[in-house]
Amino acid sequence: MRLFIRWEMSYLKMNKLFVWLFPLFVFGMSGDYWWVEDTVFLKKDYPVEYKIYYNGEVYKLKFRWTLYKNDGLVMLYNFKNHPYQNILYKNTPLNGFKKYIAFVDSVKTPFFLVLFKDIKDDIAQLQLLIHNPERNIQIEMNEPKYGNRDWVASLPPMYQKDFEREIKPWK
Repeated sequence: MRLFIRWEMSYLKMNKLFVWLFPLFVFGMSGDYWWVEDTVFLKKDYPVEYKIYYNGEVYKLKFRWTLYKNDGLVMLYNFKNHPYQNILYKNTPLNGFKKYIAFVDSVKTPFFLVLFKDIKDDIAQLQLLIHNPERNIQIEMNEPKYGNRDWVASLPPMYQKDFEREIKPWK
């Protein structure tokens, strides 16, 4: 009986500690953690291209989705002229991919996440998040109207053969 009472008291102390420390963790990761938060809506095979300016270099990120089946969104993307493919789900551990923008030997290495949020009426909602503690990254998107769901819904269907032709040239 004594052992049970001791265990119960230590359990209650741990709960109190958790209640007091949890808000610190929640507020510690919010607000200033993400330097860029951009939401885009994409139809099948419509590409979005970002230029990421960091330390005098330009890094290109281009991505699109090509198939949605069994709750998995097949993403094709190209970063630093290397092609990749991921299958993203709505579940938290499987809903995105992460890439380091440039390797800096420190904890201040900037990176981006592309997260799959939702899909309705064959329009996927994706979010680009950039963590940059030094706050010296600029981004540019090839078509800023991808942030407007109604504009994307009015676009005609695109097929893979038209993929490269539809990207607007940079000025």
